[in-house]
Amino acid sequence: MPPPTPPFWQRVVVGTLATIAGVYVMWDTGRDFEFVKFTPHLEEEIERRKRESIGMSMRHTDTRTLDYTPEAKERLKKLVEEKNAKEIAKEIAKENAKENAKD
Repeated sequence: MPPPTPPFWQRVVVGTLATIAGVYVMWDTGRDFEFVKFTPHLEEEIERRKRESIGMSMRHTDTRTLDYTPEAKERLKKLVEEKNAKEIAKEIAKENAKENAKD
């Protein structure tokens, strides 16, 4: 005989919390990436499009990548530099401890 299943309201609560947590993680992670890269048009091209009554158009290019935003790049660069500084400080502390132990 299989074990009894939890009540329906418990499944709804757990499912809701899991969905909220998943949305938060996607939102938090997704803001670091550039999903669409905006390349502004030249003034001449804007004028030509106005004359010819050409509306908005979207083209897929071969240069599509999932790249970090400039703010995220700066933040990650700073984190890496801090981590490297901490590792160097630990190595220096270990070397000093070894030298002190020899004395």
